[in-house]
Amino acid sequence: MPNIQLTTESETTLTEINADCLQNALRLAAQGVAGVYHDNIFRELARHAALALEVQHAFIGILPEGHADRVNVLAGYFNGEFDDGFEYSLDGTPCQNVINQQFRYYPCQVQQLFPDKHLVSLNAEGYAALPLYDSSGQAIGLMAVLDGKPLQHPELIEAVLKIFSVRAAVEIERCNADKARRISEDSYRTIFDAYEDVIFIHDIDTGAIIDVNPKACSVYGYSREEFLNMDVSQLGSGVPPYTMDTAVKYIQKAKQGEPQQLEWHRKNKDGSLRWDEVYIKRASIGGVDRILAITRDITERKEREDALAKSEDRLRATVEAALDCIIGMDAKGNIVEFNPASETCFGFNKHQVIGKPLADLIIPPRFRSAHVQGIAHYFKTGEGPYLGKRLEVTAQRANGSEFPAELAIDVAQGRDGEIFIGYLRDITERKQSEMERSRLEVQLRQAQKMEALGHLTGGVAHDFNNILTGVMGYIVMAGERVARSDDEKLQKYLVRSQKAVQRARDLIQQMLTFSRGQRGEPKVLSLTPLLKETVKLFESTLPSTIEMQTDFACTPAVMVDPVHVEQVVMNLIINARDAMQGNGRLTLNVRQVNCSDCVCTSCRKPISGDYVQISVADSGPGIPQEIIDRMFEPFFSTKDVGKGSGMGLATVHGIVHECKGHIVVDTETDRGSIFKVLLPPITTPVDVFAQSPELTTGETAPDHVLQGRVLLVDDDFTVSEFMQDMLSDWGLEVTSFNNGIDGLKCFAEDPEQFDLVILDQTMPKITGLQVAEQMIKLRPHIPVILYTGFSEQVSEDKILEMGIRALVKKPIDVEAFFTLLMQLLAVNKVR
Repeated sequence: MPNIQLTTESETTLTEINADCLQNALRLAAQGVAGVYHDNIFRELARHAALALEVQHAFIGILPEGHADRVNVLAGYFNGEFDDGFEYSLDGTPCQNVINQQFRYYPCQVQQLFPDKHLVSLNAEGYAALPLYDSSGQAIGLMAVLDGKPLQHPELIEAVLKIFSVRAAVEIERCNADKARRISEDSYRTIFDAYEDVIFIHDIDTGAIIDVNPKACSVYGYSREEFLNMDVSQLGSGVPPYTMDTAVKYIQKAKQGEPQQLEWHRKNKDGSLRWDEVYIKRASIGGVDRILAITRDITERKEREDALAKSEDRLRATVEAALDCIIGMDAKGNIVEFNPASETCFGFNKHQVIGKPLADLIIPPRFRSAHVQGIAHYFKTGEGPYLGKRLEVTAQRANGSEFPAELAIDVAQGRDGEIFIGYLRDITERKQSEMERSRLEVQLRQAQKMEALGHLTGGVAHDFNNILTGVMGYIVMAGERVARSDDEKLQKYLVRSQKAVQRARDLIQQMLTFSRGQRGEPKVLSLTPLLKETVKLFESTLPSTIEMQTDFACTPAVMVDPVHVEQVVMNLIINARDAMQGNGRLTLNVRQVNCSDCVCTSCRKPISGDYVQISVADSGPGIPQEIIDRMFEPFFSTKDVGKGSGMGLATVHGIVHECKGHIVVDTETDRGSIFKVLLPPITTPVDVFAQSPELTTGETAPDHVLQGRVLLVDDDFTVSEFMQDMLSDWGLEVTSFNNGIDGLKCFAEDPEQFDLVILDQTMPKITGLQVAEQMIKLRPHIPVILYTGFSEQVSEDKILEMGIRALVKKPIDVEAFFTLLMQLLAVNKVR
């Protein structure tokens, strides 16, 4: 850009300007703003500004409404001729530095500073402009002068432009006000003429009619000129209270600022009498206070009310005593009957609805068009698809709430034509009962499914335990033999095999927990200390990218197996960790909560009351609904093959419901999930379940052998064969049977021949518990061991009460089992 001086500062002061030049400029400016112009005042202002400042060009521009980036040239004086009515963009022009800013003065080379086509066309060398503002301080435009030669005397230019800008801004604001007033008046007249109700405008002092709308002429039969020469008394029936005196009283009250609403018995030009609903109020019209009266013909409504009054005595007692809603509707769809039951049901008073469209009041908006079409169809064809039938519909109360209803519709002949009678009954309670029944059916199906899965899982676990009993036992026995040799590699293989079998055993324990075949040892305990220890053990296993937060409130005690609680929390934390893919926030909370209107996500039963809640929350992606419906099923997993057994949540389900608790899952896409375990608090003292005697496990196989005769009963040949081999290796004399009936028969022949009895619990025809009960009756002090892979309905206290010495769970711990036999045989010898 060339080195051009850009300044708004004066190079000379007014006192330094030639006196004649200054006097002439100010004189022309005064004449320009003081003149009275009948044509275009803005053109004259632009012309006088150009003459006063002796420049070639002057113009006044305004900002178009809604376009602050453009200027509309309101008046322009260019090279002695007027040119206006065009717009230009402010972008790239010197005017953009003027609008809503300040006086700008570019004495020379303005085309080089602002390469604008208009400057080029005017051959402008110098430019000066002043912004225009309205009385509220809002920018409305600018006034500018340009010349083909450099400008001089910026102080004089600014002073002259200020003189012209005052008159220009005033005139622009006046024009805008006139335009707005014309628009307002046109709008008022358009509304006044098009209004569908009758409108009278009265003089506020005399009450005389000074204007009426066309609707008044068509309704009353008088012309506008006739109305202007009438008094109000001619518009009434003349029968008190519809007289001049009454009309004057209402007008006087409205004049005092009290709006009046009344019914008026009017008299038309042809002498006919009609009923009007009249609203009178004081109003300012065109800046003048007037009395405004609006009337609406309500003759038909009055006649309907009279007809209803005549028949009311005959029907009222029956209708008012009805328990169902009885609603009458005329051919136009307006309500003509609304009994007390309807008022109670819908929340409307009768006077609010009579004569008004039924569809607008008690039919939801989305069904209204179908209602109107149904009425039109009936009057067109004489047929209605729902007449005489009962159907279920959705109705709407006064407060907008919807409810299900049973509806029957009939048609009766009335004095004024056909009347539709609707008999409606609120069936909300019935629908709620049906929904409750459906919910209970879903809950029952879920319970049946989980029960079936539990039985299946328990059965599979029982069979696996029998298999694992033999496998683990033979591995231990093989290990004892290998230990006496120097084959370290074979011993390593056996140790690895034993670990693999132990993992399988742990999976079976989870299956049994889900099926409730593996019962824990409940104790009365507080969750907070237990979970604090659990977090300490587990927190170190989480990646550092997972932030773990805990909040343990003081809660009532619960009756749970502490090992099972740890297992539940462990499974939920693992699931949360995997859901977040090792990165996010995991929160573990314990608090007491009160549940109402909750549903268990696992068993689908409703939940209410006080619970101790363990919640595990993650910031993962959430759980889809189709996954929630199946995630508590055993072996169901969304993880890759080999990365999950599918028994984690199934185990949680089994443990929690064994404690009479529930699980609630809250999840939202991309916002994570919260698993809430709800356990019932202990409010009264509860006896803790008796604990099973712990079996000690020797660190090495015993060097000595056992002595005695053992009766073994197990229906599984593999387990029976393994038990015989193991017991025989220990030095015991074993008699084996594969069913309980044969074993009991052998024992009954000579109860003293055996030193110990080992019974499988789950056998066909007769259980181990039943066999033990008969044997103990025959020989009360015989040591009996009950072992099982599926301990449902077998509790420690029941076993001890019957006299059974121990309950051993498959697969057995060989060393602990040896110790148990050694203890029982030693006790039996003492006896």
